Amino acid sequence: MREQDKTLTRLEATAESLGLAIPDDCLPGVLANTQLLQGYVDLICGMSLPDTCLPAYEYQP
Repeated sequence: MREQDKTLTRLEATAESLGLAIPDDCLPGVLANTQLLQGYVDLICGMSLPDTCLPAYEYQP
């Protein structure tokens, strides 16, 4: 099974469990955004954050 098919299956199951209906016209966009966000999740979860890192209480660009 392709990764896109797995994502679509999970997406449909999640929407159903929440009682949400995703219109067929919107499904490609929702799928693309889900895959994009999963990439960010994988990136963040792959970072090593040791316990010695101090928390950043304020964000200043």
